[in-house]
Amino acid sequence: MSLSNIRMIASDIDGTMLRTDGTLSDVTRASLHRAHEAGLHVVPATGRPFVVATDVIEALEINEFWVFANGAVTRHLSRADTIFAQRIAQADAVALVERLRSNIPGSGFAVEFDLDVVFEAGFADLVPVIPRGTAVPDVISGIDQDVQKLLMFHGDKTLDQLYQMAVDVLGDDGVASYSGLGFIEVAAAHVTKATALDALAAELGFTSAEVAVFGDNHNDIPMLEWAGHSFAMANATDDAKEAAGEIIGHTDNNGLAAKVDEILATR
Repeated sequence: MSLSNIRMIASDIDGTMLRTDGTLSDVTRASLHRAHEAGLHVVPATGRPFVVATDVIEALEINEFWVFANGAVTRHLSRADTIFAQRIAQADAVALVERLRSNIPGSGFAVEFDLDVVFEAGFADLVPVIPRGTAVPDVISGIDQDVQKLLMFHGDKTLDQLYQMAVDVLGDDGVASYSGLGFIEVAAAHVTKATALDALAAELGFTSAEVAVFGDNHNDIPMLEWAGHSFAMANATDDAKEAAGEIIGHTDNNGLAAKVDEILATR
């Protein structure tokens, strides 16, 4: 399929836009800026909440549309405007934690809000940076508003085991995914990066056929399957590679930048 019809480039952050050491290369940054200046919408689409993405926001300096929390929130940064939000209602979040805890004993939880995180003991050991938030004995005590995502972890289960157990317990009441860290992420029912990008594309007046997406992990699969042009990094998980239309270079070798430059060459 020709790359010349692409009007939006949506990219995962960790393992895709960023190198494995967590930094944004000058090469990738420059390529994405060229795409932005050429009139393409450059949309980072991340599992991170806004509060944990500020380092990348500052490094990239493209303050248009960003998708956070695996599709729960889409913001336009320079306008400080929330475009779409599909959070888990407070009562539903409490009920889901209770259901998961009852069916998967020994699970620990954290909850993401727009600007902070409430987390139980053990969660801080699973993240590279301790998030802005509050440690609590029981996360339910901290659920005092609608939430972006629930996070679940377990000391005795592999990530794959915990994911499958969560899927079975949740049914149609939430979307479980994971992205390389040691916990399962649970979004509201039917919420994925793909649903957020589909809504944004429709708002901007085009379809999935005019979108190129880049990803490397399980939580990127919905958008890799949705987009007209989908690219998995050489360092991607096997399931992400299977969902993509093409496998490109490693993130440490600026694979994203090389493909973006190829897209720009068709314009």
